[in-house]
Amino acid sequence: MAHNPLLSRLPRFRRGAFALFLVTVVATILLADQPLGRQLVLDPGAVTRGQGLWQPLTANFIFPDDRVGLVFGTLLVQWFIGGTLEDFWGTRKYLTLLIGCGLAGYVAAVLLAFGVTAVGSTTLGGSSPMDLAAVVAFGAFMGKRPLSLAGVLNVSGRALAIFICVMSVVSPLLRGAPWPIVVPGVVAMITALLVVTQPWRRLGKSGKLGGRSRGKRAAHLRVIRPDDELLN
Repeated sequence: MAHNPLLSRLPRFRRGAFALFLVTVVATILLADQPLGRQLVLDPGAVTRGQGLWQPLTANFIFPDDRVGLVFGTLLVQWFIGGTLEDFWGTRKYLTLLIGCGLAGYVAAVLLAFGVTAVGSTTLGGSSPMDLAAVVAFGAFMGKRPLSLAGVLNVSGRALAIFICVMSVVSPLLRGAPWPIVVPGVVAMITALLVVTQPWRRLGKSGKLGGRSRGKRAAHLRVIRPDDELLN
């Protein structure tokens, strides 16, 4: 039987990325409109009052009832982008990065809710912060290496990541969504960028901070390389 050349160019859906997508889509489809689902998404105001303390974690895996369509974005990111990172880092480190960044995003929303009423009254949830963390990590990992989109458009991995991240912030706001919705994603992106690039390590080895070790030459600022020991 002849193979479809288009299908043969599709990336493999790696097990960690697939598991993350599967958990999210099943939880969203089955629970988003149920009372239990409303206990799993994040109500920042309730958490500040000591209720639903599990929500900053569980909110990563279920979209609110009015945003279930965003699970399609998780499918695309985890299939086409996540596999590259999971191949290099392994499943454990890949999922640790994404869940950690997603958790940081939702915890930041709770902290912000202590002083900002608009955040405390906005229901938040979904795997979008984890997806955006994967996109940022992919951009840092790929750098200026060119990618071919549909065999027509050539773009660098970094440029693709920047485009996706900017649109993820601008698009909801242009549609009239409340601005607190973008808070977890923005925090997750910043967290992923810091974890992956680890700028404090490069500064310490640049001779600008930390001084020079006796008997060793000062190291120069290094360009991020795929073989860096990330997430250690």
